[in-house]
Amino acid sequence: MIGGLAFALVFGRRKRSDEIIAGVLAAMRAWTGLIYHLMFFAPINKMAYAFAALFAIQVEAFGYVGVIQRRMTFGRSNCPEAWIGIALVLYAAVIYPLLGVAAGHEPAELPAFGVTPCPVTIFTLGILLLTIRPFPRPLLIIPILWSLIGGSAAILLGVPQDWLLLASGS
Repeated sequence: MIGGLAFALVFGRRKRSDEIIAGVLAAMRAWTGLIYHLMFFAPINKMAYAFAALFAIQVEAFGYVGVIQRRMTFGRSNCPEAWIGIALVLYAAVIYPLLGVAAGHEPAELPAFGVTPCPVTIFTLGILLLTIRPFPRPLLIIPILWSLIGGSAAILLGVPQDWLLLASGS
């Protein structure tokens, strides 16, 4: 739901849209890092603590750069990157769960948009492609790093909807 709000604000500009969108990105990554990684993933993989720390760093970065400093400006243009961004956002929110169901997973078993790291990362990269003013490139480090980690795990674990994760980070 908040992902839909962020996407809508890219097109329907309002006062403080940019700060709200950056705040949504921070909130989604906070939930994913702190709740998903620490509460659900850490009991089966101790690397989840490192992943949670990376997501926490990203939360701070989006909060500081996008909300406090107001250095992120979102909007749609006709450049190819913007169209790729729209495609990634729609993939993360709509196509991703449909591919999971088509692959034979029960809806309750699917990695959920806005909650789990792979669709959140695809969404994040898509929204970042919808910026119309340059932003600090270090904000891309953690999503790209996760696209490599999650994308390679997707191939090893047979999660076809996460395969695009590898491409989204390139």
